[in-house]
Amino acid sequence: MSKSTVYRGAQVLVGDPRRRDVRRVDVEVRDGLIARLGPDLEAPDAESVDVSWGWIMPGLVDTHHHLWQSTMRAFTSDFTLDDYFWTIRRNHSARHRAEDVHNGTLGGAVGLLEAGTTCTVDFSHCVLTPEHADAGVAGFRAAGIRGVWCYGFYHQPMDDPWFKKPEERHADARRVRATHFAGDDGRVRFGISPTEMVRVPFEQIATEIRVGRELDALIHPHTNTRFRPGYPSDIRQWHDAGLIWAKQLHSHCNTADADDLRILADAGAAVSSTPETELGMGLGQLIVRAADRAGVTTGLGADIQSNNSPDLFTAMRIAIAAERGRYHQPVIEAEGTSALGEVALRTEDVLHFATLGGARGLGLGDVCGSIEVGKAADLLFIRTDTPRLRAVTDVVNAIVMHVGAGDVDTVLVGGEVVKQGGRLREDLRSAAVRALDESGAWLDAAIREGGGWRPDKPEWMGTPAEHRLSNAGT
Repeated sequence: MSKSTVYRGAQVLVGDPRRRDVRRVDVEVRDGLIARLGPDLEAPDAESVDVSWGWIMPGLVDTHHHLWQSTMRAFTSDFTLDDYFWTIRRNHSARHRAEDVHNGTLGGAVGLLEAGTTCTVDFSHCVLTPEHADAGVAGFRAAGIRGVWCYGFYHQPMDDPWFKKPEERHADARRVRATHFAGDDGRVRFGISPTEMVRVPFEQIATEIRVGRELDALIHPHTNTRFRPGYPSDIRQWHDAGLIWAKQLHSHCNTADADDLRILADAGAAVSSTPETELGMGLGQLIVRAADRAGVTTGLGADIQSNNSPDLFTAMRIAIAAERGRYHQPVIEAEGTSALGEVALRTEDVLHFATLGGARGLGLGDVCGSIEVGKAADLLFIRTDTPRLRAVTDVVNAIVMHVGAGDVDTVLVGGEVVKQGGRLREDLRSAAVRALDESGAWLDAAIREGGGWRPDKPEWMGTPAEHRLSNAGT
């Protein structure tokens, strides 16, 4: 028998957030889907829940994350990109056992759920062995979050690596696809994340991208992440080699120019911006306004919990402030403040990026990202009976500029309650805390024994030659 619940009395953000369509309607959820929207729905056999205390909005969609790094939470917050690359990518990743990848992925994904993100993409680039890959998938699924798990082809420097040559990784990616992702309609879907440009020969990266196409995977690379004078654009190199197509989500893209964005728009590819890491670690200005205006599907991500929280409400505010500041300043300096005719980026823009835009970038725009009949019931209930959210004149503005993760009362993923009354479901909370505590303690001991948390960087790090050899995103 179908199970139906009607949530009554809330103001509901309906459809694409860019429409700013907020209505006081009931929402009926049946079998994990949004079945009906309307005032005073008749449903005598359904459970009726009074949510007149709040707003209902679509679950947030995170378009770039490395969940395994939740085992080292807040470690890199004062790092430059080179600091991060040396400590995390070149050293500490190799200390992670398969169970640590599972625990970090589980803990990071549950942290996203607590903050109101119901869908994400995991760029899992700590695949030291086949067991690490299996553990990452298992941790993602155990959290119950929706999204795409991406097999990362990055090869950690190790004395005795399990994978001796690229073809062995390709074979393992095919194994993971066949073993764990036989279909393409589950809550978790399959993707691949190629090695960053310049770290390995171009043809190796091209082969990784082609393997992704062979496997019908979302291809989610770090793209145009470093300013390197005289070096050609990743996007143009891939375009010239016939390696750009629609089922791609390019992260960061800070150095992309108008020609690059035109290539992505024409191909139907998407971009993801991670405001906190990009601005904080020195990747450069954000791409969101330029990409969106160029017709590129655009999303937001939190990137790494080794650096910042998984809170996309914060990411939205940083994005809107950074882009307004960037585009307003030349006008202000040339003509004065009064010359600003309108703001460079609006609240509905960034809310779209954090919901439907992100879902489209993941290839899930017909599944989630907006409240529409037939879509998955991935929903957030924002509690508004607080002095911080009273006398609100515009719900969309308030969601972006006033709401924080602490205001998220209830979270549904596919109609399943994972947070209620401001508390995570206890089985999820306790499992995530146990996992993170276990791996956090083990890694702390292993890293201290193996040279410490801040191993000395070699002199060649940070030189132009090193930049040519380490074009890594986060």
